[in-house]
Amino acid sequence: MEIKENKNTKESRELGRFILRVALALVPLAVFLALYLTLDPFGVVHPYSGVSVHAGDSLEHIPNKRYVAVEGLDHYIGERHYDSFIFGSSLSTNFTAAAWSRHLPADASIYHFTAGAEPLEGIRDELRYLFDRGVQVRHVLMVMEEEMYRRPKRYSEMPYVPHYKVSPEVSWLDFHRVHFNAYRDPELFLYSLFPSLVADRLVPDGKMQPVPVSGHDELINEDRNDAKDSLILSDPDAYFSEVPWLVEMRALPNPMPSVVTGESEHLLREIADMLREHQVDYQVIVPPRFRTQGLQAVDRAMLYEILGRRHVHDFSNDSVLVHDLHSYYDGMHILIHRCTELIDRSYRESELPLQYPGD
Repeated sequence: MEIKENKNTKESRELGRFILRVALALVPLAVFLALYLTLDPFGVVHPYSGVSVHAGDSLEHIPNKRYVAVEGLDHYIGERHYDSFIFGSSLSTNFTAAAWSRHLPADASIYHFTAGAEPLEGIRDELRYLFDRGVQVRHVLMVMEEEMYRRPKRYSEMPYVPHYKVSPEVSWLDFHRVHFNAYRDPELFLYSLFPSLVADRLVPDGKMQPVPVSGHDELINEDRNDAKDSLILSDPDAYFSEVPWLVEMRALPNPMPSVVTGESEHLLREIADMLREHQVDYQVIVPPRFRTQGLQAVDRAMLYEILGRRHVHDFSNDSVLVHDLHSYYDGMHILIHRCTELIDRSYRESELPLQYPGD
């Protein structure tokens, strides 16, 4: 009997030591999890308060533009009653609500549904989200650069994973798993504790985004880049001396491959069907890129056929803008005044007689 008791005592001690070792091994994970939940480095844990960029921020704590767009919409729609929406990737940022409003009824309430690296799936899902929750969508402006038609899904990456409320492919668990795993990046972890140590390394690596110099309008979810525009217009040599690679960039000699095929065609038809079903007034702008070939004629014809000739405005082959260095910040993102011109040109085009039958 005594031997059996000694054996039981020994086993109990060994089990206790094992539990202690496991507990000690879990302490770092528990501390890490507590820091993540408390600091909420990406702003996806604590409820959205109506502010995504705080005063004094030099870097955005929420690089996931898709999450910000949905949370901002849900937070403010009760008082703003949005009925007009701008969709697109970061290239749509400078197609401003102020410029678009000149072509809309005076009572239109605009919201900017911009999202980094937005694919066609994103626009389709966001439109469906609005219609499913009963939002009265009256006007839509879609900025669809040629890359959007062939952009791969990036649901697994932290800055681009869609909101679980919107995407049928992303669950609540998937969404938070992606962000928690991103926090394991040493530089992002250090930034949440000691920002000054690594802030200058996060932007070049694409891990965080700088806050626009002129700020962010939370009510319409729009970045303000006026200050940067003023700098380029007043002293372009000083600005472009900082991006010599852009000045030296050579024009691409070959046309882009055909992009409106297969899945992209199907997605465009889904988008067009929803807009027509709900009798939405909409316009589509295909913007140019610096020294880059634009859409092929076959793709342009496909867009006309799916979305309607009066609704599609392709500037990707604009001979002036494609070669005008001073129209861009970085070769892709276009200055505000140029975006305003493209909006104006689009609405003028939509009122012209068609060159051939059909819409």
